[in-house]
Amino acid sequence: MRRAKQRTLFFLALLLALAWAGWTQAQNETPYYQSTDFNIPILAGWQNQSAEGVAQFYNPSAQATIRTTMAAGRDAQSAAAADLAGWLGLTGLDAPVYSGKVNLADGTWHSLVYDIDAGQSVSVMARQAGDRFIVITFLESDPASRTRMLTIAQADDTLDTPEPEIDSALQQLTQLRLDDLAAVGTSALPGGDWLVFQGESALAAGSVFGNDSYIALQEGAPGDLRALADAWQGTLLGFFITPDNSPYLWLGIAVSLLILAALAGSFVWRARALQKDLAMIEQLQSADSN
Repeated sequence: MRRAKQRTLFFLALLLALAWAGWTQAQNETPYYQSTDFNIPILAGWQNQSAEGVAQFYNPSAQATIRTTMAAGRDAQSAAAADLAGWLGLTGLDAPVYSGKVNLADGTWHSLVYDIDAGQSVSVMARQAGDRFIVITFLESDPASRTRMLTIAQADDTLDTPEPEIDSALQQLTQLRLDDLAAVGTSALPGGDWLVFQGESALAAGSVFGNDSYIALQEGAPGDLRALADAWQGTLLGFFITPDNSPYLWLGIAVSLLILAALAGSFVWRARALQKDLAMIEQLQSADSN
Protein backbone atom coordinates (compact mmCIF):
# COMPACT_ATOMS: atom_id res chain seq x y z
CA MET A 1 0.00 0.00 0.00
CA ARG A 2 2.83 2.37 0.89
CA ARG A 3 4.53 1.65 -2.43
CA ALA A 4 1.30 2.41 -4.31
CA LYS A 5 1.07 5.80 -2.61
CA GLN A 6 4.71 6.52 -3.37
CA ARG A 7 4.15 5.70 -7.03
CA THR A 8 1.14 8.00 -7.15
CA LEU A 9 3.10 10.86 -5.59
CA PHE A 10 5.97 10.25 -7.97
CA PHE A 11 3.62 10.32 -10.96
CA LEU A 12 2.04 13.60 -9.81
CA ALA A 13 5.47 15.16 -9.24
CA LEU A 14 6.52 14.08 -12.75
CA LEU A 15 3.44 15.71 -14.28
CA LEU A 16 4.12 18.94 -12.42
CA ALA A 17 7.76 18.92 -13.50
CA LEU A 18 6.79 18.44 -17.15
CA ALA A 19 4.24 21.25 -16.95
CA TRP A 20 6.81 23.56 -15.34
CA ALA A 21 9.39 22.72 -18.01
CA GLY A 22 6.88 23.49 -20.77
CA TRP A 23 5.94 26.80 -19.18
CA THR A 24 9.58 27.77 -18.72
CA GLN A 25 10.39 26.96 -22.34
CA ALA A 26 7.47 29.10 -23.49
CA GLN A 27 8.75 32.01 -21.40
CA ASN A 28 12.20 31.69 -22.97
CA GLU A 29 10.79 32.17 -26.48
CA THR A 30 9.87 35.56 -28.00
CA PRO A 31 8.43 37.72 -25.20
CA TYR A 32 4.92 39.03 -25.81
CA TYR A 33 2.85 41.96 -24.65
CA GLN A 34 -0.39 40.34 -23.52
CA SER A 35 -3.76 42.01 -23.05
CA THR A 36 -7.34 40.79 -22.77
CA ASP A 37 -7.84 41.67 -26.46
CA PHE A 38 -4.60 40.85 -28.28
CA ASN A 39 -1.01 39.66 -28.07
CA ILE A 40 1.94 41.30 -29.81
CA PRO A 41 5.71 40.59 -29.81
CA ILE A 42 7.82 42.88 -27.65
CA LEU A 43 10.39 44.48 -29.95
CA ALA A 44 13.95 43.86 -28.82
CA GLY A 45 16.06 47.00 -28.70
CA TRP A 46 13.03 49.32 -28.72
CA GLN A 47 11.88 51.32 -25.72
CA ASN A 48 8.77 49.73 -24.24
CA GLN A 49 6.16 52.46 -23.73
CA SER A 50 3.22 50.08 -23.41
CA ALA A 51 0.26 50.69 -21.14
CA GLU A 52 -3.02 48.93 -20.40
CA GLY A 53 -4.62 48.03 -23.72
CA VAL A 54 -1.81 49.63 -25.76
CA ALA A 55 1.38 47.95 -26.94
CA GLN A 56 3.81 50.71 -27.92
CA PHE A 57 7.51 50.57 -28.73
CA TYR A 58 9.83 53.44 -29.64
CA ASN A 59 13.12 53.50 -31.55
CA PRO A 60 14.86 56.78 -30.65
CA SER A 61 17.58 56.57 -33.30
CA ALA A 62 14.98 56.30 -36.08
CA GLN A 63 12.36 58.42 -34.27
CA ALA A 64 9.91 55.63 -35.03
CA THR A 65 7.05 54.18 -33.00
CA ILE A 66 5.12 50.94 -33.52
CA ARG A 67 1.82 50.91 -31.67
CA THR A 68 -1.01 48.37 -31.40
CA THR A 69 -4.41 48.96 -29.82
CA MET A 70 -8.16 48.53 -30.30
CA ALA A 71 -10.29 51.45 -31.50
CA ALA A 72 -13.94 52.08 -32.23
CA GLY A 73 -15.11 53.32 -35.61
CA ARG A 74 -17.51 52.88 -38.50
CA ASP A 75 -14.74 51.38 -40.60
CA ALA A 76 -11.00 50.84 -40.58
CA GLN A 77 -10.22 54.38 -41.69
CA SER A 78 -12.39 56.06 -39.04
CA ALA A 79 -10.96 53.74 -36.36
CA ALA A 80 -7.41 54.67 -37.40
CA ALA A 81 -8.35 58.36 -37.36
CA ALA A 82 -9.91 57.99 -33.90
CA ASP A 83 -6.78 56.36 -32.49
CA LEU A 84 -4.51 59.01 -34.03
CA ALA A 85 -6.75 61.74 -32.64
CA GLY A 86 -6.57 60.30 -29.14
CA TRP A 87 -2.87 59.45 -29.31
CA LEU A 88 -1.36 62.39 -31.20
CA GLY A 89 -4.16 64.91 -30.83
CA LEU A 90 -4.74 64.97 -34.59
CA THR A 91 -8.09 66.35 -35.71
CA GLY A 92 -9.38 66.81 -39.22
CA LEU A 93 -7.04 64.14 -40.59
CA ASP A 94 -6.60 64.38 -44.35
CA ALA A 95 -7.44 61.45 -46.57
CA PRO A 96 -4.74 58.76 -46.73
CA VAL A 97 -2.20 59.04 -49.53
CA TYR A 98 -2.48 55.28 -49.90
CA SER A 99 -5.38 52.93 -49.17
CA GLY A 100 -5.64 49.25 -49.99
CA LYS A 101 -6.94 45.92 -48.74
CA VAL A 102 -5.05 42.70 -48.24
CA ASN A 103 -6.26 39.27 -47.13
CA LEU A 104 -3.94 37.82 -44.52
CA ALA A 105 -4.31 34.51 -42.68
CA ASP A 106 -6.46 36.04 -39.92
CA GLY A 107 -8.76 38.21 -42.04
CA THR A 108 -9.01 41.23 -44.33
CA TRP A 109 -6.76 44.12 -43.35
CA HIS A 110 -6.80 47.71 -44.56
CA SER A 111 -3.40 49.21 -45.36
CA LEU A 112 -3.38 53.00 -44.95
CA VAL A 113 -0.65 55.63 -45.26
CA TYR A 114 -0.96 59.24 -44.05
CA ASP A 115 1.48 62.10 -44.55
CA ILE A 116 0.72 64.15 -41.44
CA ASP A 117 3.16 66.99 -42.10
CA ALA A 118 6.69 67.57 -43.33
CA GLY A 119 8.12 65.63 -40.41
CA GLN A 120 5.60 62.88 -39.70
CA SER A 121 4.29 59.96 -41.69
CA VAL A 122 1.93 57.26 -40.44
CA SER A 123 1.40 53.76 -41.81
CA VAL A 124 -1.56 51.77 -40.50
CA MET A 125 -2.82 48.22 -40.72
CA ALA A 126 -6.38 47.82 -39.40
CA ARG A 127 -9.09 45.19 -39.42
CA GLN A 128 -12.39 44.60 -37.66
CA ALA A 129 -12.51 42.42 -34.55
CA GLY A 130 -15.97 42.20 -33.05
CA ASP A 131 -17.45 45.66 -32.59
CA ARG A 132 -14.04 47.37 -32.70
CA PHE A 133 -10.98 47.52 -34.95
CA ILE A 134 -7.41 46.39 -34.41
CA VAL A 135 -5.13 49.31 -35.30
CA ILE A 136 -1.40 48.68 -35.77
CA THR A 137 0.47 51.91 -36.48
CA PHE A 138 3.99 52.79 -37.63
CA LEU A 139 4.78 56.45 -36.87
CA GLU A 140 7.93 58.01 -38.33
CA SER A 141 8.83 61.44 -36.91
CA ASP A 142 12.23 62.10 -38.50
CA PRO A 143 12.09 65.42 -40.39
CA ALA A 144 15.10 64.37 -42.49
CA SER A 145 13.31 61.39 -44.03
CA ARG A 146 9.89 59.96 -44.79
CA THR A 147 9.30 56.26 -44.16
CA ARG A 148 6.17 54.34 -45.13
CA MET A 149 5.15 50.70 -44.66
CA LEU A 150 2.65 48.89 -46.89
CA THR A 151 1.32 45.39 -47.31
CA ILE A 152 0.18 44.56 -50.85
CA ALA A 153 -1.24 41.33 -52.25
CA GLN A 154 0.99 39.90 -54.96
CA ALA A 155 -0.29 40.55 -58.46
CA ASP A 156 1.21 37.21 -59.48
CA ASP A 157 1.67 34.81 -56.57
CA THR A 158 3.76 32.48 -58.73
CA LEU A 159 6.59 35.03 -58.51
CA ASP A 160 8.84 34.74 -55.50
CA THR A 161 9.77 38.41 -55.61
CA PRO A 162 8.22 41.64 -54.27
CA GLU A 163 9.48 43.71 -57.23
CA PRO A 164 6.05 44.34 -58.85
CA GLU A 165 4.62 45.53 -55.53
CA ILE A 166 7.67 47.72 -54.82
CA ASP A 167 7.22 49.33 -58.24
CA SER A 168 3.50 49.85 -57.57
CA ALA A 169 4.16 51.43 -54.17
CA LEU A 170 6.82 53.74 -55.62
CA GLN A 171 4.43 54.93 -58.33
CA GLN A 172 1.63 55.66 -55.86
CA LEU A 173 3.70 57.35 -53.16
CA THR A 174 6.70 58.90 -54.94
CA GLN A 175 7.74 60.24 -58.31
CA LEU A 176 9.95 57.20 -58.86
CA ARG A 177 9.76 53.84 -60.58
CA LEU A 178 11.66 50.71 -59.67
CA ASP A 179 13.87 51.25 -62.74
CA ASP A 180 15.10 54.49 -61.14
CA LEU A 181 16.66 52.52 -58.27
CA ALA A 182 19.58 50.13 -58.31
CA ALA A 183 19.37 46.66 -56.82
CA VAL A 184 21.48 46.47 -53.65
CA GLY A 185 20.91 42.79 -52.91
CA THR A 186 19.07 40.64 -50.43
CA SER A 187 19.29 41.18 -46.69
CA ALA A 188 18.62 38.14 -44.50
CA LEU A 189 16.81 39.45 -41.42
CA PRO A 190 15.19 37.56 -38.53
CA GLY A 191 11.73 37.87 -40.09
CA GLY A 192 12.81 36.84 -43.58
CA ASP A 193 14.74 37.95 -46.65
CA TRP A 194 14.34 41.54 -47.85
CA LEU A 195 15.15 42.63 -51.40
CA VAL A 196 16.66 46.13 -51.29
CA PHE A 197 16.84 48.86 -53.96
CA GLN A 198 18.54 52.23 -53.58
CA GLY A 199 18.52 55.52 -55.46
CA GLU A 200 20.02 58.95 -54.90
CA SER A 201 17.35 60.00 -52.43
CA ALA A 202 15.24 56.90 -51.91
CA LEU A 203 15.48 53.41 -50.48
CA ALA A 204 12.98 50.61 -51.05
CA ALA A 205 12.76 47.12 -49.59
CA GLY A 206 10.34 44.26 -50.00
CA SER A 207 9.76 40.82 -48.53
CA VAL A 208 7.34 38.11 -49.65
CA PHE A 209 5.41 36.14 -47.06
CA GLY A 210 2.64 33.86 -48.28
CA ASN A 211 0.90 35.60 -51.17
CA ASP A 212 1.65 39.11 -49.95
CA SER A 213 4.50 41.59 -50.27
CA TYR A 214 5.61 43.66 -47.30
CA ILE A 215 6.98 46.94 -48.63
CA ALA A 216 9.09 49.63 -46.94
CA LEU A 217 9.86 52.95 -48.65
CA GLN A 218 12.16 55.70 -47.41
CA GLU A 219 12.80 59.10 -48.97
CA GLY A 220 15.35 61.64 -47.84
CA ALA A 221 18.25 60.91 -45.52
CA PRO A 222 18.94 57.16 -45.50
CA GLY A 223 18.35 55.31 -42.27
CA ASP A 224 18.24 51.72 -41.11
CA LEU A 225 15.20 50.87 -43.24
CA ARG A 226 15.89 47.14 -43.07
CA ALA A 227 15.63 47.01 -39.27
CA LEU A 228 12.47 49.14 -39.26
CA ALA A 229 10.86 47.00 -41.94
CA ASP A 230 11.76 43.79 -40.12
CA ALA A 231 10.29 45.13 -36.85
CA TRP A 232 7.09 46.16 -38.65
CA GLN A 233 6.71 42.80 -40.41
CA GLY A 234 7.50 40.91 -37.19
CA THR A 235 4.77 42.87 -35.41
CA LEU A 236 2.18 42.07 -38.07
CA LEU A 237 3.07 38.40 -38.35
CA GLY A 238 3.37 37.93 -34.58
CA PHE A 239 0.04 39.56 -33.75
CA PHE A 240 -2.87 37.39 -32.67
CA ILE A 241 -6.19 37.89 -30.92
CA THR A 242 -6.39 36.58 -27.38
CA PRO A 243 -8.68 33.53 -27.57
CA ASP A 244 -11.13 32.64 -24.82
CA ASN A 245 -9.90 29.16 -23.98
CA SER A 246 -11.35 28.97 -20.47
CA PRO A 247 -13.84 26.16 -21.37
CA TYR A 248 -10.97 24.07 -22.75
CA LEU A 249 -8.88 24.87 -19.67
CA TRP A 250 -11.55 23.58 -17.32
CA LEU A 251 -12.18 20.58 -19.55
CA GLY A 252 -8.46 19.76 -19.54
CA ILE A 253 -8.29 20.12 -15.76
CA ALA A 254 -11.34 17.88 -15.36
CA VAL A 255 -9.90 15.21 -17.66
CA SER A 256 -6.52 15.38 -15.90
CA LEU A 257 -8.15 14.98 -12.48
CA LEU A 258 -10.25 12.10 -13.79
CA ILE A 259 -7.14 10.34 -15.11
CA LEU A 260 -5.28 10.90 -11.85
CA ALA A 261 -8.28 9.65 -9.85
CA ALA A 262 -8.50 6.55 -12.04
CA LEU A 263 -4.77 5.95 -11.65
CA ALA A 264 -4.93 6.37 -7.87
CA GLY A 265 -8.01 4.10 -7.76
CA SER A 266 -6.20 1.43 -9.75
CA PHE A 267 -3.31 1.52 -7.26
CA VAL A 268 -5.72 1.16 -4.36
CA TRP A 269 -7.57 -1.69 -6.10
CA ARG A 270 -4.31 -3.49 -6.83
CA ALA A 271 -3.18 -3.04 -3.22
CA ARG A 272 -6.43 -4.54 -1.90
CA ALA A 273 -6.23 -7.39 -4.41
CA LEU A 274 -2.71 -8.13 -3.23
CA GLN A 275 -3.89 -8.06 0.39
CA LYS A 276 -6.66 -10.56 -0.42
CA ASP A 277 -4.18 -12.78 -2.25
CA LEU A 278 -1.84 -12.58 0.71
CA ALA A 279 -4.68 -13.45 3.09
CA MET A 280 -5.64 -16.41 0.91
CA ILE A 281 -2.05 -17.66 0.86
CA GLU A 282 -1.85 -17.35 4.63
CA GLN A 283 -5.11 -19.35 4.97
CA LEU A 284 -3.81 -22.09 2.69
CA GLN A 285 -0.55 -22.24 4.60
CA SER A 286 -2.47 -22.45 7.88
CA ALA A 287 -4.69 -25.25 6.49
CA ASP A 288 -1.68 -27.21 5.29
CA SER A 289 0.03 -26.90 8.62
CA ASN A 290 -3.08 -28.24 10.37
